[in-house]
Amino acid sequence: MRHFADIVGFLILHQLRIIARNVAQFHGNCLVALVYRWSLRVSFLPLFVEVKKYIIILLALAAIAGLGTHAAWSSNGLPRIDNKTLARLAQQHRLSFCFVMLNVADRSTNQCLSDKTGITVKGTQDARELGNAFSADIPDFDLYSSNTVRTIQSATWFSAGKKLTVDKRLLQCGNEIYSAIKDLQSKAPDKNIVIFTHNHCLTYIAKDKRDATFKPDYLDGLVMHVEKGKVYLDGEFVNH
Repeated sequence: MRHFADIVGFLILHQLRIIARNVAQFHGNCLVALVYRWSLRVSFLPLFVEVKKYIIILLALAAIAGLGTHAAWSSNGLPRIDNKTLARLAQQHRLSFCFVMLNVADRSTNQCLSDKTGITVKGTQDARELGNAFSADIPDFDLYSSNTVRTIQSATWFSAGKKLTVDKRLLQCGNEIYSAIKDLQSKAPDKNIVIFTHNHCLTYIAKDKRDATFKPDYLDGLVMHVEKGKVYLDGEFVNH
């Protein structure tokens, strides 16, 4: 019985160390990093179950504190990536951002910018505001959109003056979108990329990568990175 309890304690401790490591790396939380390193030193010592129990409690509290510090999780189960966290991630990886295009003019009571299948005048203001905030943290990026009027206009107003490349592959929202993202990232491995696509694309990615139910609104976004030929979903971008 004592041996079984030791095994259970070790497994729980191992899982909590993984959580603590991810929190420390993802959010740069010093307290969690300190507890994580300490746990590595003591986890293989022949400690009694009672002592390991306190280590587990300490790790759990540190992980919760680290997560709570940054309001780290959305109600949909995706990690929340604010501007501060975004800057940290950009130091570790070249990032891929997928944003939902703005409200279509023919579905809104607001004034159309031009074509009724495009965005509204108010939408241009929202896109410019988000683009300015985003560029303050990620100034260097390549810009892409699917081949619809609304995504092209959303991307154009998001980053005035930056060259926009239209790619019809970004209209495909199944597994094909990963191939497109990897291809675009490989063309500029030293730069971040921003993609304007459609809400059902983001819904698919969130469900496929993290089994999360994500129903994005206009200008909501996901943060991803490509590593060793695989696309990883880091979380939901929250502009603040």
